[in-house]
Amino acid sequence: MHPEINPDYCKGCHLCVHVCPKKVYSKSEKISKRGAVLPAVDHPEQCVNAKKSTGEKLSCELCVLSCPDQAIKLVGE
Repeated sequence: MHPEINPDYCKGCHLCVHVCPKKVYSKSEKISKRGAVLPAVDHPEQCVNAKKSTGEKLSCELCVLSCPDQAIKLVGE
């Protein structure tokens, strides 16, 4: 599983960048339609849940739980 950011929901708060213990996210220069500077998923392979498949118990969802706009979801391969 890997994290995915929905640019339509993200307001660019970058909480995901700060809470991720594995440094999966970084600040990017990409701007959404709403004018928010979006975070980038630079290192999805470093995600704690990267080697898990859909249906397995997840170990870390700090980014998902911290996102105030529910713009992050973990998707399977």
